[in-house]
Amino acid sequence: MKRNQGYVTDTVFPAFFYKEMQPEWLNTITQFLGFKGVDFTAPFSYLELACGTGINLIVAAMNHPQSYFVGVDFNSQHIREAQAFAEQLELKNIAFIEADFQTFYECNQTQFDFITVHGAYSWVAPIQQQEILAITAKFLKSQGIFYLHYMCYPGSLHLQPVQKLFNLIDQHVPTASTESIQLGKALFNDLHEHGAFVDQPQMEALLNTLNNSSDYLTHELLTDHWQPLYSVDVHQQAHQLSGLTYIGSAEPTENLDSISIPNALQPMVSKVKIPELKEYLKDLARNSKQRTDIYQKHPIQLQQNEHLEVLKQMKFELVHLGANANVTKFQTPIGEMIASEKLIEKMLTAFAHEKRGFNDFIQLTEFQQNPIYLIETLFLLLSNQYIYPVKSSGNKRNQIHSDQFNQFMEVKKIALRFKENSPIPIYVS
Repeated sequence: MKRNQGYVTDTVFPAFFYKEMQPEWLNTITQFLGFKGVDFTAPFSYLELACGTGINLIVAAMNHPQSYFVGVDFNSQHIREAQAFAEQLELKNIAFIEADFQTFYECNQTQFDFITVHGAYSWVAPIQQQEILAITAKFLKSQGIFYLHYMCYPGSLHLQPVQKLFNLIDQHVPTASTESIQLGKALFNDLHEHGAFVDQPQMEALLNTLNNSSDYLTHELLTDHWQPLYSVDVHQQAHQLSGLTYIGSAEPTENLDSISIPNALQPMVSKVKIPELKEYLKDLARNSKQRTDIYQKHPIQLQQNEHLEVLKQMKFELVHLGANANVTKFQTPIGEMIASEKLIEKMLTAFAHEKRGFNDFIQLTEFQQNPIYLIETLFLLLSNQYIYPVKSSGNKRNQIHSDQFNQFMEVKKIALRFKENSPIPIYVS
């Protein structure tokens, strides 16, 4: 069977690691935004829906051995691979469940501090979207954090005709989904070479997308319910069906207009007082292609003195830097930004010696009178994976697990490795 509920099931979705899904990342951004986070001094619970082969959950379980992690997916091959990996690492704090969303909703009895969904929300039918939100309504704790990644308008608009092309081919070809991808790529390339997209420059970028593996492209392009979404509609739906409040983005830079909105548009956006309209203007200004939303159930906003105290307690650690890392160029939602080489090197040198935080750097001359500049700089360093939040739980990852993880990635030919003292795995060339 090629499909289940309109979604591709005859291929395995490749393993991708997303730092934004990790619990300490989500908790740190929530606190940065001025809201009470999850208490990491006690064990917490974490659920990922449509977990694929479970790599993000497995990293989280390795880093938080006292907490409990659950992954749900209706693709039996995904679950078998995830279970095999967890068993190889001898992880006792993780479970993988083969079930669709409705079945999980009916059978689950656990409450969760975190619930996450990456990608699937804009690839499934509206009924499955409602089931996801029903799960969060029933099983997310108060002050719990919900992470939702999805394709959005306006940036994903140009992908729709191409997705329709691939989906039509697959509907009329009785062979495997991966063969439909090969047929679709050949037809797309013929169209491109014969000038079909001559007045559509965005189509050129799709040529790079189509260089991805066929297993990835089957999930990206063949689903019957592929649909970019308007973020404001998703926010309204999440609030109405789950009682969730949108609080910000898991991509730190998107929470500051100064580093995510073009300069000429910032005054216009700042004048808008209607939250929904302002959020949509930001998507237009950034030509947003995807969203990484953070929601909370019954969020508690910190008082100014409480927020300042939380910021002072935050610590970050250095992520392994490649030999050719350029520490002055930062990627942002609106393009490349150049930072002060002297300042960034000063900060990274400090991180190299020990964990550092907001309270350490606010003493620097560059930041003393401008704390927002410090937050901007920390957000740029976080987004570009130079630094990473320190786990407040104090639990340490087992080095044997890290070595086994690296061995497994090597066998699977996935270029993802834990480097020495790195808090998360990083992609290596």
